Amino acid sequence: MRQSIANQGEVRIDRIAALPETATKPFTEKNGKGWIISHSETGHHHILGGDCDVMERVDVPTGARILYAIVKEPTRLFQDAATPHAPVNLAPGIYEMRIKREFDPFSEQARRVAD
Repeated sequence: MRQSIANQGEVRIDRIAALPETATKPFTEKNGKGWIISHSETGHHHILGGDCDVMERVDVPTGARILYAIVKEPTRLFQDAATPHAPVNLAPGIYEMRIKREFDPFSEQARRVAD
């Protein structure tokens, strides 16, 4: 089961029934506000607060990032900017968070989108 929840800038959030059987590693990017799900070019990050465990998928295409968040209590994904995207409220459950990517034809490379 996959249920689309929201998009926040370059982050797509889907609720999933269970963690997929794929290689993951513990995600470690945190600051005092929570898990840094995506970095902004201006330094205003997309952050997942609250009591969560976050894992990063290992086998992803170049430039992509796929994270799995096990949310243990109601929380939100928010952006720490002066004029942020609207926060996304998340109920307890398992979520897949994909960071969109784009292809640069001049460098012939794919990279993560950052807003």
